[in-house]
Amino acid sequence: MSRKPGKARAASSNAASNFGANSFGGFASAASGINLSYLAEPPDFSSVSDANVVVSLKNLQKKDATTKAKALEDLLAYAQAHPYEQDGGVEEPVLEAWVQSYPRVSIDNSRRVRELSHALQFELMKSARKRMEKSVPKIVGPWLAGTFDRDRAVSRAATEGLSSFLTTPEKITQFWRRCQQQILNYARDVIKETAETLSDRRSTNADDADAKYFRVLAGSLALVLTLLQKLSVADVEKCIDSYDQFFENDKVWASAVVSDPNARRLSSQLLSVCIEKRPGRVAADLSRISRVFVAEGLKSNQTGSATDYIEALIKLTKTHPTVWTTDYRGKRSPVSRIILFIESGSQGGPPHYWPKLTQLLEAIPTGVLPNEAGGAMGLLKSMRKGITSRDEPRINAIEAWSAYLGLARHFLQTVSSSEARLELCQDAIFPLTKHYLFPSPETSVWSSGSQLQILIRAYTSTTTLPFEDLAQATKLEWSQLKDELKDHIRNSLPEASKEHEKSQKTVADEGARWFSLTGVILGAHEQTREGDRPIPDIPTQLSLELLKEGLKLLKTRNWKPYGAAMVMESAIKLTPSLFKPTSSIQDILDQLKDSLVQGREEFLKSSSAPHILSSIVLLGQIPQRHNDFEQIWKSSISVVMECLNIAEAGPALSRLISSTQAATVALQIPELQTELIRICLMCAVGNSASTWDLFRNVFTFRALSESASNRLAMELISRITNSLGNPNESVLRGLQIIAEKDPELLTKNEEINMPLMTSLLSLSEKGRGPDVARLQELLKNPSGGIMNTHILIQQNINSASASSLSVETLVQQAQEIFRASAKGGGISTELLAILPNPIIWRQHLEAILQKTPNPSLAVTNSLGGSCFLATNQPTYASTDTQRDAQGCSIPGRMGLYLAQLISSSFNFHLVEFSTRVDLIINLSLTADLAADQLTVVGEDGIWRSLSSRDTLSDAENLVAYSQKYIIKIAEGAQGWHDGTGTEQSRLAHGIIEKLTEQSRTLSPLGFYSARSMQNIIQALTERHGFPSSGEQWLADTKCLQSSPSTVFSAAATLSGLGETVSMSKTVSNFCNRLVSDVAGAKLGQGKTLITLSLLDICMQIYDIGELPVANNRLVFAVKQITSWLDSPEDVENTFATEACRCLQRLLPCIKDVYGSYWEKTVNFCIYLWTKPSSLLLDARLPEINASLRLMAIIQSIEEPNDDLMDVLETSAERRSAALIDLLKLPRGKYNQPLEIVDAILSREVEKLPLQQYDDLSELYGLVASESRAIQTAAFTILNKALPALQEKISVDVLLEKQDARLPDELLSLLLDAPTLDSYPDEIMAQFPTPVRSYLLSWHLVFDAFQAASFKVRSDYAENLKAESYIGPLMNLMFDVLGHSAAQGLNLDRSGFNDDNIHFYDLKLAESESEERNMQWLFIRLFYLVLKFVPGLFKSWYIDCRSKQTKIAVEVWMARYFSPIIIQEALDDVVQWNESQEAPADDEKELIVKVSRQAKEVIAGYEVDDLNASIAIRIPAEFPLEAVTVAGINRVAVDERKWKSWIMTTQGVITFSGGSIIDGLIAFRRNVIGALKGQTECAICYSIISTDKKMPDKRCQTCRNLFHRTCLYKWFQSSNQNTCPLCRNPIDYLGADTRARKGGAGA
Repeated sequence: MSRKPGKARAASSNAASNFGANSFGGFASAASGINLSYLAEPPDFSSVSDANVVVSLKNLQKKDATTKAKALEDLLAYAQAHPYEQDGGVEEPVLEAWVQSYPRVSIDNSRRVRELSHALQFELMKSARKRMEKSVPKIVGPWLAGTFDRDRAVSRAATEGLSSFLTTPEKITQFWRRCQQQILNYARDVIKETAETLSDRRSTNADDADAKYFRVLAGSLALVLTLLQKLSVADVEKCIDSYDQFFENDKVWASAVVSDPNARRLSSQLLSVCIEKRPGRVAADLSRISRVFVAEGLKSNQTGSATDYIEALIKLTKTHPTVWTTDYRGKRSPVSRIILFIESGSQGGPPHYWPKLTQLLEAIPTGVLPNEAGGAMGLLKSMRKGITSRDEPRINAIEAWSAYLGLARHFLQTVSSSEARLELCQDAIFPLTKHYLFPSPETSVWSSGSQLQILIRAYTSTTTLPFEDLAQATKLEWSQLKDELKDHIRNSLPEASKEHEKSQKTVADEGARWFSLTGVILGAHEQTREGDRPIPDIPTQLSLELLKEGLKLLKTRNWKPYGAAMVMESAIKLTPSLFKPTSSIQDILDQLKDSLVQGREEFLKSSSAPHILSSIVLLGQIPQRHNDFEQIWKSSISVVMECLNIAEAGPALSRLISSTQAATVALQIPELQTELIRICLMCAVGNSASTWDLFRNVFTFRALSESASNRLAMELISRITNSLGNPNESVLRGLQIIAEKDPELLTKNEEINMPLMTSLLSLSEKGRGPDVARLQELLKNPSGGIMNTHILIQQNINSASASSLSVETLVQQAQEIFRASAKGGGISTELLAILPNPIIWRQHLEAILQKTPNPSLAVTNSLGGSCFLATNQPTYASTDTQRDAQGCSIPGRMGLYLAQLISSSFNFHLVEFSTRVDLIINLSLTADLAADQLTVVGEDGIWRSLSSRDTLSDAENLVAYSQKYIIKIAEGAQGWHDGTGTEQSRLAHGIIEKLTEQSRTLSPLGFYSARSMQNIIQALTERHGFPSSGEQWLADTKCLQSSPSTVFSAAATLSGLGETVSMSKTVSNFCNRLVSDVAGAKLGQGKTLITLSLLDICMQIYDIGELPVANNRLVFAVKQITSWLDSPEDVENTFATEACRCLQRLLPCIKDVYGSYWEKTVNFCIYLWTKPSSLLLDARLPEINASLRLMAIIQSIEEPNDDLMDVLETSAERRSAALIDLLKLPRGKYNQPLEIVDAILSREVEKLPLQQYDDLSELYGLVASESRAIQTAAFTILNKALPALQEKISVDVLLEKQDARLPDELLSLLLDAPTLDSYPDEIMAQFPTPVRSYLLSWHLVFDAFQAASFKVRSDYAENLKAESYIGPLMNLMFDVLGHSAAQGLNLDRSGFNDDNIHFYDLKLAESESEERNMQWLFIRLFYLVLKFVPGLFKSWYIDCRSKQTKIAVEVWMARYFSPIIIQEALDDVVQWNESQEAPADDEKELIVKVSRQAKEVIAGYEVDDLNASIAIRIPAEFPLEAVTVAGINRVAVDERKWKSWIMTTQGVITFSGGSIIDGLIAFRRNVIGALKGQTECAICYSIISTDKKMPDKRCQTCRNLFHRTCLYKWFQSSNQNTCPLCRNPIDYLGADTRARKGGAGA
């Protein structure tokens, strides 16, 4: 049996859907026979064959839920492992055992157990099929009951199991019909169970027992309820006896009052269904039902079941009203029960509970409910209590109060007298309205009814009934309410009172509530006015009286009680129908107009002004009052215009134009238009921040004419930035408001849109805040923005200035056009016109190409020395190069723009072919110029300077984009040599043809055209190789000629084709012709330089020593070239460079030929290295590079001839000196050619033998060179030379007895130490050259320590201490490694190990990342500091003020470094001990034992079979914490002297830099010194006595020494005070003791 838990699978299968479909007939005769009691007999498992299954089945009988769940999971896995197809599924005994176990397991308290039980039942059905179907009648009850489980997971498991084979509603109904009897049997049996029978109370708590009982009870009720709902009356009648037996059980109806809401709900639903399906059964049980549902149910808790309960009660009352009268058996009257029920509220029910309560009260028979005023008011009071209960959901308020008012209306119609009706109104209805208008704590019980829907119903409850007394009472009530509000307005507190604002706010709120309710009443009145029962209009006249009183009060009190003004505003806003044309309203408006004109400035300054002005604006929204509004509005505007000098005028004006009607009138007043422009402009430029509401309203309601709006917009755009170029935030805010409210103003007019878009894009590319981006987003206009964007791009790409938009911005705009056009159906010709103009591009390129290429480019460019030929200058008018704010020229901007477009989704193939060729050539030329500027770090090229990171990144991106596109073209250009095949082939062929034509002049344009040509040929060759018809193509192009017009194209072709033409006959012939031409060439001629340049490029096609040229030709060529070297001062740098380049390839081919040219070549190289020159270093770099490479090739020739060997041997010293001179050569700006030369020079210098370095002092300064290669070379030399030098220094110091000192040149490198603050984090991570120089200098300092003697080391440490050199190193180290921030470098995680701590390999470190290289060097230096100058480190640690840093450093050191330092210290002790010299005759060897685990050294010196021993213990934080010395065994000396030795030993270790060996030597010296001259005791023949002391009593006669203890014993044993040897008397006590005793005796 599998132990893997199976998952409940509810998905139906064919097998599951088929079984049981035709077997329902067999269910009818089976009985339930189910016993759910815990006392039931357990199943018999003896027939089950699988022992594991037996265990699982037995575990189902256990009490622990986890055990049961695990058992069910195992059984589930077992059933799944035995499908029907495998021997018919699960065996029969398992099925029988499960049928007996399933009912009890399915009602378990554990949700998981119940869920798994239903899942297992389904799996067994699938596995056994027909065999299991026979048992379905036995378990149909528990299975179906499981579908009603309140837990969704359990219910779903049971339901899905059934629905897998009951796939249609018809099948489900049929199943219930067939199983009706079995279901009834199960329901009848289990409803008899109790909590005591279902659960063992000894092990089950009361809550769990009740939960199980109510689950079973609810299942029983749900099963019968579902049967009655699903089956017809005829079907039910078939089992009527079983139904009767079920309903005879008192629990069926008593469940309506149990504590479980689910059972209560099901019982109520069952009663409702029985009234429909089994009315006879209900009629027979009326007394029992009345007792439960009326007498007991109304007073019971129905939380969670109240709705179902009241629905059942309504049906019961309507069908059997006698349950309230004759069949009622309660002790108290029904009405008392109803009052209790009503007071409970909805008991968590939904809102529709309250209408149902109304239905119930209406259905109750007459005479049950009270019909007198007192009883009615009592019932209504109970209902109010239920409605306002804290537990009543607020969402029920409207339905609840509606039901309340319905009941009150009912009582108004049933009470007999007028006094009773009026009393009922005053007590039950009118307080609702009064509390709404004037809320107070005393009437808070009515607060939940303060909603207009409720209040209008309360109003109609007393005004629409056919009782005149009620209508009059309502009018009187409203009149009193009006008087109360009038008194509140009139008696509001004056301005001087502290409660003034609160008083006015109260009045305003009361007025708003009055007119809100009045508006609703007037609306209802208008709707019902034509009906048979219209709602009367009581509040209108009262409201007009309030308005008149309010205006009168405002005028009397100088507009100060602004609460009255707010009441006026509320009246117009909430009750516009109140202002229909009447004489009363006209009087109010006239009075308002006159008051405004008279008040003027006093009015505007008052707190009432905003509300009165808002009232005027609101008046414009009432169509019947438009004329009055226009007159009052103009009067108000005139008042405001006259008072513009006061601060309140702006807000007043803002309010007056805050509507469409007001804006329409504003357009008719020119003076107002002018004033609005002025105020808006002042607001936007920041001079009037209080008028933004006016600005917003002007554009929200279009209060400005079109011309005025345009004028204001242009004024704002001109002020969008301030004098510093920063965005004017207030102007941006104003433009945002315009864009939000009137976007067409900024997008349709090109005179406004273009300057605005340019300014915004310029600001956005500088990252100037979200306001700019927000405004840009608002201004997006795809339908009309393409043309404007096109013009914008053209303006900014064809010219450049400090205000030009960035290329990235232009590309973004272009991409938006592409996206918009793609949605419209394709790219239009207008979109293609946004490309750069190739003619303008070429014009600006030619202006930049007036400068000759930098000579140092000969070191790096692919055409080698051909750059020397680009000297002829075309004649152009001298113009200043236009540049943008980043210093980028127009060609650079065009190149970046085009490259980024091409790399995006732009369809470049749609461009005309010739234009495309021109654009690609221009892009390639621009990229080559940018690449050269990057190479030489030049200025005034494509960029003015590359000093900033952004410009450097742009240049690199331009080169990368261009190369990537060339490679993309090459991928599909198989027929590039003849332009056939693909479009790419035609394009590549066209580009090469045009570049060939452009490269015919010896000018910078010709040279760079050849460079571009070489790039594309190389890309094509790398992708497709040399074409089969390539020989013919070379012949047809006629480019392989050494003439001025073909030199560049020939160089480009040869360099581009490279090794692919090494077997070409045409190229071989050309190479032979060039060698022959060199043999007859003359120095100084232009033809000669062309020939040398082409020969150099041509020879690079072949391997060194493999030229396809006859040997004699090569010899003649070499002789001719070396003949020029007889007068090296006559050889120009260009010829020198090309001569050396050619000799690099020619000489290895004639290595066996003897001749003077070997000597001439070596001497010429040395001359080039040492010659004085007035040329700039850039001009000398090509010849130095070529000569260094030439010398390296000569030295690497295998089996050189004797002439060459003699020359190399005799020139060795001169070469070494010359190379050192090159190291010292002053260097200017570092660039790639110089770095290449320095790298070659560094490699050559490192090969020099040590004896060539006479004076190292000049090399120290080179460690501080800006060139990393020079730093490396100088460091390598010094690193090798310092050990030998230190040996000499150590000897000199010893002989001359003088103090040693570190070289001043080296110490000077430690001055001006770099700090972390000097470099940003990203720069520091690149390991800056000054930091590298500083750290390498420290490494050299410790190299000097490593090879020095102890005395010299001490002197060096004093040098470092005197000038406090160690502190800056430690500060920099721990800042960079993160200790200052309490995050020290984790060496394990970073991949550093002990080898990295012990050794630093400069060459290996250079292959790592710069940051790791720096970290490695810091780690190594920290180890060296701890090893050689721990005292200086400890001093720095003590002085460090940062506790955080100290903790981090100490932990870091103890974790990674201290173990290594400790082990090395112990290793040194072991090595020293093993190498100790043999002791002298009168001395003994110091016994040393090292315990590495305990980190201690035990040293002992033997004295008379005893050891004087000490322990030197090393702490875990060594060397930060000092070692401790402890005594183990004291011998030969007293305690005081012994402690002195221990302190001396520890002091020596501490002050000697932690040297344990020095401490051991000091200890041995002390012991030997103490034993020097000591003899044995003549009595015991030992030096040490039993009290660990040496002999100290001397005989004055024979001069022998004795131990005191030994002498004392001798005296006692011999009874004599004589010397044991000479027998003369001896004084044991001593003279001092005697004197003291003599004195005492006197």
